[in-house]
Amino acid sequence: MQRDSIDFKNEKISVLFSKIFIPTLLGMFLSSTINVADGIFVGKGAGANSLAAVNIVAPFFMLTTGLGLMFASGVSVVASIHLSKGKTKAANINITQAFTVSFLFMLIISAIVLISPQPFARLLGCSDRLMPLVLDYLYFILPSLPFLVALTIGMFVIRIDGSPTYSMLCEAVPAVINIVLDYIFVFPCRMGLKGAALASLIAQVIGFLMVCFYMFFRTKL
Repeated sequence: MQRDSIDFKNEKISVLFSKIFIPTLLGMFLSSTINVADGIFVGKGAGANSLAAVNIVAPFFMLTTGLGLMFASGVSVVASIHLSKGKTKAANINITQAFTVSFLFMLIISAIVLISPQPFARLLGCSDRLMPLVLDYLYFILPSLPFLVALTIGMFVIRIDGSPTYSMLCEAVPAVINIVLDYIFVFPCRMGLKGAALASLIAQVIGFLMVCFYMFFRTKL
């Protein structure tokens, strides 16, 4: 796949807007299907209690997405300013810092919750009846959160590097993989919540690897 033909310096604003907006919109739409797909397949294949367990764990996704957007928005602006001044090294340093700090932060949070998940589950409103289901989901979904926050930042960085189409694929490919694996794990394999969480984990790791591939082999930064 060739790099998108985007010239931030000389291209018209209207042209730049269309080239970046359309892939970004499609990518965000497809990315949003990951949690929706979990809810649909879990509700249909594992029952109402399992769907309730997914909703109880949902704040972890919100925290991760919020953290990722915070770092991504900040680093994309700062890196863009550095790049406009020709300071590529400074932009690279800021991007590396954003990836490292956010990934380690979510890794620490995930580890703390995994060590003692029940108090956090109760804090989110989990009942004794739902606790086994929530724990099943947490044990598989928490390891995916560091990859999700890195993926979120990576998509912003790839856009400012002039490849919004590849950024879209980093969202679209995991979304499709998640939907396919959700069906396989929940229905034929009858893994229930564990299957849905495992599907999300695999999808997020693949998206993260796509970002890593771009950063190491395709980026101009």
